[in-house]
Amino acid sequence: MRIFSLAFLFGVVLLQHFTFLPDKKWVWILLFLSVVMLKLSKKMLIVSACAFGFAWALHFAYSQMSWTLPHESEGKNLLITGYIASIPDQAQFGQTFLFSVKKTNEQSIKSLIHLTWQNKFVHLRAGQEWQFTVRLKKIHGTMNPGGFDYEAFALSQGIRANGYIVNKEKNKLLSDHWYHYSLDRIRQHVKEKIERNLPVSNTSPWIVALVTGERRGINQENWQVLRNTGTNHLMAIAGLHIGFMASFTFAIVAWCWRRIPFLTLNIPAPIAGGLAALMIALAYSALAGFSIPTQRACLMLSIFLVIALLRRHVFSWHAWSLALLAVLLINPLSVLNESFWLSFGSVALIIYGASGRLNPHNIWWKWGRIQWVIGLGLIPFSIWLFQQFSFVSFVANSIAIPYVGFLLVPLCLFGSFTLFFSEKMGGIILLFADKLLSFLWGILAWLAHLPWASWHQVVPNYWTLIAACIGIVIVLIPAGFPGRMLGIIWMLPLFLYHPVTPKSGELWFTLLDVGQGLSSVVQTKNHLLVFDTGAKLSVSFDMGESVVVPFLHTLGAKRIDMLVISHGDNDHRGGAQAVIDQFFVTQIKTSAIEKFSQHNASYCLRGEKWNWDGVDFEFLYPSSQELNLDNNSSCVLKISTREQSFLLTGDIEKSAEKYLVENEKNKLASNILIAPHHGSKTSAIDEFLQAVNPKTVLFAVGYRNRYHFPNALVLEKYRAQGVTQYDTANAGAILFSPSLSLYRRDNPHYWNYKE
Repeated sequence: MRIFSLAFLFGVVLLQHFTFLPDKKWVWILLFLSVVMLKLSKKMLIVSACAFGFAWALHFAYSQMSWTLPHESEGKNLLITGYIASIPDQAQFGQTFLFSVKKTNEQSIKSLIHLTWQNKFVHLRAGQEWQFTVRLKKIHGTMNPGGFDYEAFALSQGIRANGYIVNKEKNKLLSDHWYHYSLDRIRQHVKEKIERNLPVSNTSPWIVALVTGERRGINQENWQVLRNTGTNHLMAIAGLHIGFMASFTFAIVAWCWRRIPFLTLNIPAPIAGGLAALMIALAYSALAGFSIPTQRACLMLSIFLVIALLRRHVFSWHAWSLALLAVLLINPLSVLNESFWLSFGSVALIIYGASGRLNPHNIWWKWGRIQWVIGLGLIPFSIWLFQQFSFVSFVANSIAIPYVGFLLVPLCLFGSFTLFFSEKMGGIILLFADKLLSFLWGILAWLAHLPWASWHQVVPNYWTLIAACIGIVIVLIPAGFPGRMLGIIWMLPLFLYHPVTPKSGELWFTLLDVGQGLSSVVQTKNHLLVFDTGAKLSVSFDMGESVVVPFLHTLGAKRIDMLVISHGDNDHRGGAQAVIDQFFVTQIKTSAIEKFSQHNASYCLRGEKWNWDGVDFEFLYPSSQELNLDNNSSCVLKISTREQSFLLTGDIEKSAEKYLVENEKNKLASNILIAPHHGSKTSAIDEFLQAVNPKTVLFAVGYRNRYHFPNALVLEKYRAQGVTQYDTANAGAILFSPSLSLYRRDNPHYWNYKE
């Protein structure tokens, strides 16, 4: 079973490396071949399972992609009907939720879309049937080195379009029955009860997360604490939480059962306890929405308990393999989610690290060994997924796991259950749980802010990662086997690798894809400059945290020599704080110095120039008289090498362009121009374009942005001048290192948006 499951997984993963989906007929061809191979010889089991996995994933991918929003329907008013398919989230500007579409403009379809409604006054519930007037666009995420692939995530969840509800009179509730999405309705009811009865605090969102699995609204600082301490798994309901609750239930029920002779004579106490544990595991998994970690944990626990009830024996690897196969059969595209790899990887490490060992009598050594195995074994996974691992995870998890498992989870569930009988008593219990969590949070925050708490490292290629995994396997071989320490040698490439840097006199430039906003990174041999940081979109999400910081980690950056924030608009400075929190910033230059009063910031004034590693930098604008003009106060930076020159212009408009032509005309000529104000019609006067005379212009824009940037007339101006044009919406991150690379084009997958 283990070999079959792993081969099936390999087939599923193999499809994810295709740039396009093979013809659908291959589903049936591969299924037929897999059956034939299995019938001919059991030696063909691996090949047969691999073919079956590939075919099943291909069938599932076609099923998920069966409906795609027509290009001509993007941005148009559409009348749709369907059901609210998730717990609505109260966002900053309204409500967001998943919507299961039944009809669009009277055409029957079956698909899932993500909607936003800027209406805080209507109380939406999961399972309600609505008619909405919407405007939709295709799934389109940012594409950057080290960044999160939203398009892959959306495909794995079956989400086929994003959009917003237009406030029209045709929006109306059609029905509201309890049997539609009943599980999510229950989860929403529990969530709302907790939120009504628990005062808002820094840790109160985690109480909701521990009960219902809903983690939206948790701020970035809290997530960073968890990442730095290696404890982010504590707030994702999985094997730890379900296992503790099942064990707790088993012990209580079995103890009580033994004290009632009539019950014991009919059903043995272990069987009664096992059934109760299975029921609580299923109930808790359902309350958590059956996410991938809860699916895995619940399946494994169910296998163990069912076989125990049948008085049979099962090996841990068999249960793990069955759970793996079951999750892949339910949704093979779950391999696109990091939670899949962390969940199954963690359990595989525990099984491997605990198998074939002599059982020590000291329970603390048993506990410490599991922490050691997980902490060491997850290093390659952590570096692969997050470009970091925690040095304090062993200490943090040794404190937090029993604290959360034995204390917080039972209290949170008991308090939530009590709310249905007495909101006052339930609120007191939840408040007590919140105070206990705050105490733990203080310890974790202190550990997270230690200078050496976490280590960031770049993974150069898959072979380095595979070598590190082999090293982990060797190091964790049971004591007594010779050569265990040789595993360290296999792990060394992962830690000794240093990213390549530009040569002296050379620069690498990257215009990041941050949606509708701007962020670029300039790297010389020994220095790093970040120009703008994208937008802050909500309390829990900004482009600095999700795009800029991960990209800088791929460079192996430890510090930023200069952070330039061109002006005060959110789409240019919104992600700055996340960048400042993650890196030591030597100096900040900006025209909006009031936005950085708590930092040692200074103005980016015309005439300031410097040289880094043979590369010249100079601010051409603004002067001290142009510092309060909003867009027209944007910092303008000229960067020059012997071969190339870049002109970064922020959001300057026509008046600033005219000023530059009149005062800095001889310095404007540049090979590569980052288009002023994202290509707005308020920019690009002829005299400015002639003075710059670029060979290439780059537009930092979001896909189908509401401003319709870049403007068609501006594009025509550049086209008439023979300038090559690229935009981040279609190209993803645009890199000059030193040759041109378009990240979306050079890293294609079958699920990614294509023009």
